[in-house]
Amino acid sequence: MTSRIQPQCAPTCARYRSPLNPDTPEGLPKPWCAAFPEGIPASIWNNLVDHRQPVDGDHGLRWLSKDGAPYPEHVLLGYAV
Repeated sequence: MTSRIQPQCAPTCARYRSPLNPDTPEGLPKPWCAAFPEGIPASIWNNLVDHRQPVDGDHGLRWLSKDGAPYPEHVLLGYAV
């Protein structure tokens, strides 16, 4: 059995929203957040960039700890999804 490394967004970022969230804009079939209301870019979702740092188009909003959760260690180690 293989395990999938989770994106930095879920479940530790307070801004993350699942496409199943009732607040999801109609017709948006992918994860989104306040920083990326049209969908989280693949470079962030796949842990290719650290979204504690500025990313083009993030409206100045970055990863924000949910319930005091630490930033995911696997992203710091450079593991991609």
